[in-house]
Amino acid sequence: MTEIYSFGNLPVIAHAWNKDRTQIAVSLGKNDVRIYHKIAGKWKLIHTLCEHLSRVLAIDWAPKTNQIVSASADYNAYVWTLENDVWKPQMVELQRTSRAVCCAKWSPQENKFVIGSSDKNVAICYYEKDQRFWAAEMIKKKPKSTVTCIAWHPNNQLIAVGSCDYRCRIYSAFIKIVDDQAQTSNWGTIKNTNELLYEFQSESGWIHDVAFSPLGDNLAWVSHNSIIFAVSAKNPSQIKMEITNYLPFRCVIFINESMLIVGGHEFSPLIYNYDQDKGTIEFVEKLDRQEVSTGRSSIGQEVDFVTPYQASRRFDQPAMQTQTPEPISTHQSMIT
Repeated sequence: MTEIYSFGNLPVIAHAWNKDRTQIAVSLGKNDVRIYHKIAGKWKLIHTLCEHLSRVLAIDWAPKTNQIVSASADYNAYVWTLENDVWKPQMVELQRTSRAVCCAKWSPQENKFVIGSSDKNVAICYYEKDQRFWAAEMIKKKPKSTVTCIAWHPNNQLIAVGSCDYRCRIYSAFIKIVDDQAQTSNWGTIKNTNELLYEFQSESGWIHDVAFSPLGDNLAWVSHNSIIFAVSAKNPSQIKMEITNYLPFRCVIFINESMLIVGGHEFSPLIYNYDQDKGTIEFVEKLDRQEVSTGRSSIGQEVDFVTPYQASRRFDQPAMQTQTPEPISTHQSMIT
């Protein structure tokens, strides 16, 4: 069931849900994070987190620890902890970041998180218990352009990173202080911290989003050239891409090992099936089928035969006199 909610006229830049989906943290393009609580079917503003100096670009809410990480164009990231009904911030030590922080994502075990910035940096952040602050371990072989999206592998030690250099990469996110020992996955053995395991090219479009499948054996990403990419850990050298006729997609998510949902400038989420054995990505259906209102010209009735004089008269009429077909869908703008 689809429900529509509005938080005003400002665009929702980023959002994150709490564990039971009764609260949502949103960024409306300003320097604060607003937390709404659903009461009697309506969303009520209960907290406003003010610490950033510029607009907040990324939010992620850890469901188990109930901590929020926020990242902003002011080069900073904060971890928010709820104490006595008050959200208290703690700054993350990002000494090497000198540009906007574009994305942030908690790990599956919620003992670390990763952020990406527009100065090409990828930082794996963890809490130093002895010194009581959030430290950052930088990826050494970093991307060559702005980091746009990040996804965690279910084993808590691998990350997929998408950037504006048309590439998707898989890195080791193993932190010796946090993780007991390096794990082995289908993507290979993790030996060193920040190690680059794979690098996949994305033709001529920058990456908008990337996602692992629930078991972590498949990886998918979408780019600005309206192409869906997928690769399996069984055969990482074989990258499958599906060139679509739709507008660019902004987000992708796996709902199982083969089915994935994409959304973007098309206003409607689409379901695709990735068959790793056949190496195919096939369209399944639209989640929100759009109906187009045909509209009708306000200049009399249409006729089968139009004289040159009548045609010239129609071209001379103001454009506002003709109704423009409008899509009827749940979303009235792009899906982010």
